[in-house]
Amino acid sequence: MFEQSPRPTVPPWLYKLFTGHQYPYVRRQAKFANRDIKPGEERPEPTREEIDAKFWEIYPRCTAKLLEEVKSGMIVVFHELGEYPPGGYQGLVDAPEEFLATTYGKKKIKVNFYDGDNFVCTINFKVGGWTGHEPT
Repeated sequence: MFEQSPRPTVPPWLYKLFTGHQYPYVRRQAKFANRDIKPGEERPEPTREEIDAKFWEIYPRCTAKLLEEVKSGMIVVFHELGEYPPGGYQGLVDAPEEFLATTYGKKKIKVNFYDGDNFVCTINFKVGGWTGHEPT
């Protein structure tokens, strides 16, 4: 008999980010996974169990892209800092502030999660005591 490999640790902030109402990707995937709907019927909202199952299907295959926010005059632009493969960003998940400060320093960083080419969700961090953009 095969034992399932243990699931990675997922803190509440990350689970809520992926499954909450602000970013509907996981919820939508769970809602449309139900194929027992007849044309014209309203699809019911997914249950917590359906959302949880879809989360554990999607999260392990997600990549993470990190971007630095830089203000240029009146415009905010983002410079790519790095990209992490599925399963390659557990340090970020476990201790985001510490990981980002150690790896990238004092910056304002946006972390985007993708399922293949599909955007899943994003979160912003002000790292290492970041207080504002440097004057230009």
